[in-house]
Amino acid sequence: MLTLLTCLCMLTLITLNNFSALVKLMKKIVFTIALSIYLPLLSGESSSLEITTIEMQDSYQSLKRFPGKILPLNYSKLSFEIPGKISQVTVDIGDAVEVDQILAFLDPAEMQANLNQATARYNLASQALTRFQDLKDKGFISNQELDKANSEYLVAKAQADLYRVKLEQTKIRAPFSGFIQNRFLDSGTVVSPGIPIIEIIDSTSVEAHVSIPGSIIESLEIGSQYNFAINEKMYPATLKRFSQMTSQGSNNRLCIFEFETFINPGSVSYLELQQTRRKEGAWIPLKALSQGTQGLWNLFTVTKDVNGQYVVAKQIVEMIHIERNAAYVNGTIANGDMVASGGAAKVIDSEILRAQ
Repeated sequence: MLTLLTCLCMLTLITLNNFSALVKLMKKIVFTIALSIYLPLLSGESSSLEITTIEMQDSYQSLKRFPGKILPLNYSKLSFEIPGKISQVTVDIGDAVEVDQILAFLDPAEMQANLNQATARYNLASQALTRFQDLKDKGFISNQELDKANSEYLVAKAQADLYRVKLEQTKIRAPFSGFIQNRFLDSGTVVSPGIPIIEIIDSTSVEAHVSIPGSIIESLEIGSQYNFAINEKMYPATLKRFSQMTSQGSNNRLCIFEFETFINPGSVSYLELQQTRRKEGAWIPLKALSQGTQGLWNLFTVTKDVNGQYVVAKQIVEMIHIERNAAYVNGTIANGDMVASGGAAKVIDSEILRAQ
């Protein structure tokens, strides 16, 4: 390159008085340099062609994915059964709780006073009944008077038991072990029965609710395990039950799957079902197909002719199923055919290829 530039400079000095001849000479030099650069590229070897051998089969496996939602096995909104003023809420969102743990209190003053009063009446009625039994044994009172004392005792006992229950109802206890999902009210709030105070979810097990077409449910078995993809991991779950009726005019029914391990409720899951379809065909790379006409696809195969040369031939196929980067097809293909994986981007019909 340096020699060419030197020559160019010398020629420029020599032919300075002949401008037109100088221009022609410069054009020749530029063409020579360009030719010396691109000639090795033009004479290089052609790129290789990827070939896939077809293997015909009677059926194929199709993977179907159905989205579902992970829900806790138990889920409750807890409230007080009696009216009153909230004295304390002992837990907050995210807290882990154990079964029978006290989560909130009402002010127990009124119920405690009622219980004390009922207990006093019960004690008095109990003492009176004891005295009346002694008098009856000695023959001083009638059976009617003893029955009346016994009735008063039973009423007082029932009243005392009622207020013990009412006093216990000033507390909210955890019905199962779990986590606090929500806390709706705080201390000092006057509430009526049934107003939600705390929301709790089960921490021991979860289940997936999946809507599945009725035709596929027929192939599922209750008690069998199936795989779910959740956050790029696989988890087994057991089919527990499914609804017997469809909803909203759809053929789908709700299926319930229970997991053995705890998974965060609210996660999106995908039920993966492998199904066998009876249809003759072959798997080929998806990139080997090119768009044809009338819903069909073009496929290019490589065969050896009578002269021993490899010739490209176009085949017409029907696409049956697609899965990731492969397609299951059938048509004018046979077992052992060699397919050009690049398709129409790599070869053309009737092209003769040179084997390496």
